[in-house]
Amino acid sequence: MDSQDQHWGLCKDCKWWQIEPGASIADRTMGLCIEEQLQDVKLRISGNGGCTLFMPGKPARAEGSSTKPPQAAPTR
Repeated sequence: MDSQDQHWGLCKDCKWWQIEPGASIADRTMGLCIEEQLQDVKLRISGNGGCTLFMPGKPARAEGSSTKPPQAAPTR
């Protein structure tokens, strides 16, 4: 197993995933990735997505995180 594989995880379990204030944490919930390296991209992704920038934790919440394109500012 390569070292990047050890850091891979699902968005719904990541502190860099930001969802709407009333949204449930689920595979199909759409949110914004607020990881610093990806903020300029405004990556809108479902809870079932994942990557190697994963950081375990509870998702952040902000109004506008699931809009197309996302309108929320990162909250962490």
